[in-house]
Amino acid sequence: MQKNNFIKTLYPWLVFLLSSSFLFYKYLLQVSPSVMVDELMTAFHLNGESLGNLAAYYFYAYLCMQLPVGLLLDHFSPKRLVAASIAVCAVGALMFSQATVLGVANLGRLLIGLGGAFSAVGTMKLITLWFPPKRFALVSGLMMTIGMLGAVGGEAPLSHMVDLFGWRDTAFYCGIAGFALAVCIWLFILDRKAEYSPEEPKASVSFFSDLLAIVKNKQSWLISIYSGLAFAPISAFAGLWGIPFLIDASHMSRADVAGLVSLTFVGFAFGSPLAGWLSDRIQRRKPVMIIGTAVGMICLSALLYLPNLSDVSIGSLLFFFGFFTSFFFVSFATMREINSANASGTAIGFINMFNAICGAISEPLIGHFLDLGWDHQMRGGARVFSVSDYHYALSALPIAMLAALVLQFFIKETFCKPTK
Repeated sequence: MQKNNFIKTLYPWLVFLLSSSFLFYKYLLQVSPSVMVDELMTAFHLNGESLGNLAAYYFYAYLCMQLPVGLLLDHFSPKRLVAASIAVCAVGALMFSQATVLGVANLGRLLIGLGGAFSAVGTMKLITLWFPPKRFALVSGLMMTIGMLGAVGGEAPLSHMVDLFGWRDTAFYCGIAGFALAVCIWLFILDRKAEYSPEEPKASVSFFSDLLAIVKNKQSWLISIYSGLAFAPISAFAGLWGIPFLIDASHMSRADVAGLVSLTFVGFAFGSPLAGWLSDRIQRRKPVMIIGTAVGMICLSALLYLPNLSDVSIGSLLFFFGFFTSFFFVSFATMREINSANASGTAIGFINMFNAICGAISEPLIGHFLDLGWDHQMRGGARVFSVSDYHYALSALPIAMLAALVLQFFIKETFCKPTK
């Protein structure tokens, strides 16, 4: 009896915490180049576009894997897939740490993206197995809180590690931590759903029948494109270009700026579960997404273009930029509701694919725009860009958020009711 009570009440949360730790790890690795910009430019003789491309190799693999990930998770053991994918991330981090040529560093980032592709979708798949549908928006929001704490760890704390140990040793330690997490997932998450859990829908006839139904649904495309455009500014600004921009704009140290930029992820960590709770509470998805994206766009625009901002103002704008932009995450619950429960993993993979597309495009695109305005200044072997160069290049981000808002006019409200 006590064992059954533990499984019914506490074990789902253990599964949640362990699987969400993968998302923590994934985000830490994803944003880590943002605190290594000068070191990577010097080590591999990079310009702005090639640095953005190095960081974006993560997204190239992440993007290509999203649909296969969803299909695999719908038909095979999530526990085994998640544990193996964490190990792949760890191998990528070790390879990145030892790279002496750009090709090996790119391959390391590619492996991190390959394994990381299972993080969000795998965790959400486990959430659908262990939690009732009415809790999906809230629990998935809590999942993003843990993920964003990983992004926080990839900013100021990782910056201090880079200063203390160098970027290579820091990346090496991250790889070792990944193997430890993979072992924990393998040992403590059950291979399949326990018998007491709510009945799971029967498996689809084929992999591709799930995908075809999603692709034929116009709303799937609209919600997924919205999600990608709304999330791209977090990835491109807080995940890579925000730190070098603010170092030049505010003349603060890298560690201080990394601490401020990490407030974006702190805001995201608070905002995403609140957005899920609020959306469930009012039984509406669209108002939460619209308000969040609009206010997030205003905060980012103020951060980019208002002159002479104090440290407190910068930190506040970064926090609220992350807080309100996180409201886009309600789109994942919407995506799940407009598609069959049989294909929940595939549907989540489909929307996550568009997040990866926008991330893969935005980081090198901003680097390309920076290179266009570069006046050939160098510092310690790394290119130096002016504040006006950053203003020009980063203007693509509020424009993307504006486009996301326009798409909301064409997205239908689900009223938090899943497809029958």
